[in-house]
Amino acid sequence: MSYVSWKTEGIILRVRNLGEADRLVTLYTKEKGKLNASARGARRIRNRLLSPSQVFTHGRYMIFPGKGLHNLSQADIINSNQILRDDLEKFAYASYVTELLDAFTPEEDPAQDVFHLLAGTLSLGAEGRFSTAVRFFEIRLMKELGYEPELYQCLNCRETLVEKIFFSEQGGAVCSNCRNSFPGSILLTNGTWELMKKLLEWNFSRIGILHPAENNIEEMKKLMRKYLDYRLEYPLKSLGFLETLQAIPPQNDKG
Repeated sequence: MSYVSWKTEGIILRVRNLGEADRLVTLYTKEKGKLNASARGARRIRNRLLSPSQVFTHGRYMIFPGKGLHNLSQADIINSNQILRDDLEKFAYASYVTELLDAFTPEEDPAQDVFHLLAGTLSLGAEGRFSTAVRFFEIRLMKELGYEPELYQCLNCRETLVEKIFFSEQGGAVCSNCRNSFPGSILLTNGTWELMKKLLEWNFSRIGILHPAENNIEEMKKLMRKYLDYRLEYPLKSLGFLETLQAIPPQNDKG
């Protein structure tokens, strides 16, 4: 291991207390992928690392490598993403996105496309588009990590899919003739099928113009949840929090 410090652009995925005044931060960086680092004194009010070491912050960080744990010594904020911490629903969505990335990625396995995917998703979510941004993040993260769900050919017989399509948690779409080979597969409506293909193939710059129907978003949410659960080694805490929050009925402002 080289012990020469480096500067990297990164986004804070997770923050934990360390000792009396330090923070242990998990960042996803452009050059090195995910890494853990201690931010010494970052919980003290006047410490220069207090703001840059908050969860969801996008910044430039000076990292000093260590044998067991890196040290974060300097930081400049690019985007504080304060709006994601101030709004409870945005916080819940952003927590799910960062925990999902944390769960699927090993330490120091760089993937710049994943970094840009994370940054773009948080940016779109900050604009109030998290319901679409999260679906985009889920399916594109699977693609970038080599788990791209099959949407064009049947998983079993490899015939091109045209109609009456089902979705299996084992990796994508199956035809009606092969459905019985994939217990638990769910009917995939044409609207949701088209949405999934667009989110899988379109450039991020075009995602902002999408305004999918709520029923397609909800259907994709259920399908991808089964697929992600099949791939994940453990349940995500943030998902339970998000679902609990969304189950709360809206407040009646009258009177």
